[in-house]
Amino acid sequence: MKAQDVMTRNVATVKADAAVREIAALMVEKHISGLPVVDESGRIVGIISESDLMHRAEVGTEAKRKWWFRIFADADSAAREYAKSHGLRARDVMSSKVVTVRHDADLADVADILDRHHIKRVPVLEDGRLAGIVSRGDLVRALSSAKVTRAERKIDNASLLKVLRERMHDQPWLNDSYLNLSVNDGVVELWGLVSSNDQHRALLTLVEETDGVKRIEDRLSVSGPLRGGV
Repeated sequence: MKAQDVMTRNVATVKADAAVREIAALMVEKHISGLPVVDESGRIVGIISESDLMHRAEVGTEAKRKWWFRIFADADSAAREYAKSHGLRARDVMSSKVVTVRHDADLADVADILDRHHIKRVPVLEDGRLAGIVSRGDLVRALSSAKVTRAERKIDNASLLKVLRERMHDQPWLNDSYLNLSVNDGVVELWGLVSSNDQHRALLTLVEETDGVKRIEDRLSVSGPLRGGV
């Protein structure tokens, strides 16, 4: 799936000269936590999130700084902080460095970007202009409506055993030299040692999601770190 398949298309936006109070009211009205700031041609010039409006002079939530911050902080940092808490227009409080994705970006890449930049939403661009926005919630909704497809055809024991062994061997988090398994009409019996509960859960997940597996007989033991293991 691509960003354009899950993005919200009717995106509320504001202009750079929009009043901060109007922006806050729009967020409350639309039940949203962020707004792109666009110019007359629809190109993004910034983004405003709830965090940009948290420390405001009007409600007494200005960041309280230690005395040493006032002495040692550079002038530009102090100026930016003052503008954030006292600025009256979108241009004063918005983040101008905006992370964006293309409309045809893979959802895996979108999820990585949200994770890596610790952001809740990312604007989607098409031909350089705002086409939509993808939030963490949009990815969850995509998961809720995704169809889980499993192979209907019967897979013989030898073929399924080969696939499982290859998949297990390819995992960087698993030392398969301490593991064994058997397959009988889609029922997989696992026994041996894994280093942790995390590896145990991941291994069961790997087996369960493999086409042709009907049931797992779990006889694994968690032993702690294994010699030559991960």
